[in-house]
Amino acid sequence: MKKEKVRKRDSETAPQAAPANRSGDLITLGGPRPAQGDEIRQIAGRIVDQQVRSGHRGLAICGVDRGAGVSFMAANVAVCMAQLGINTLLIDGNLRDPSLDQIMAGDRRAEAGLRQTLATNAAHPGDLVTFDILPNLSVLHAGIGADDAEALLGHDRFRDVIESCLRDFEFTIIDTPPAAESSDALRIAAVVGYGLIVARRDATHIDDVSTLVSQLQQDGVKVVGVVLNGA
Repeated sequence: MKKEKVRKRDSETAPQAAPANRSGDLITLGGPRPAQGDEIRQIAGRIVDQQVRSGHRGLAICGVDRGAGVSFMAANVAVCMAQLGINTLLIDGNLRDPSLDQIMAGDRRAEAGLRQTLATNAAHPGDLVTFDILPNLSVLHAGIGADDAEALLGHDRFRDVIESCLRDFEFTIIDTPPAAESSDALRIAAVVGYGLIVARRDATHIDDVSTLVSQLQQDGVKVVGVVLNGA
């Protein structure tokens, strides 16, 4: 299959407004939880030191169950990396029940995204990326929820699109759906090659985290760490 390059379209070269933060989840942009924001900045700094400077270009953010805070962590880590000067792409890989458009509220591209790119060869990924919603931060939303998520993620086109993103951005972060509900997170992480697991303090069972780590490793994914959310 022909390799694609994610590139800015003429319509995307104008400055974009910062994402609305109506949900209050973008705590790294300021808010009432400065201590947690500092913790996420430290996580982003470690990712830069251990991943980016080693030449690794992508990371899947994974969790066992709903409520772990995977989307929250993915969005805030992406913001921090952009603030550190890393040209970052944030992808909503949850094709079944997307949520990044709720965190990045008010984005005009939220109705179309990764699903549309995967469903047709006519849709170029660069057409659906919102470039520079913050300096150094672009977003590819999931688009309308998909009943055929497993088939779309299992197709060679998904690998081609992700490889294109990995080439064209310094770092790509992919938000994934709960691993307990489908194999989507495992597929996404296997394509990216690296995974970070998010667990909810006093809610996520350690045995479930251990199982997810084993599943990812069996698929050839290097697990770079486990983050406790809700501290």
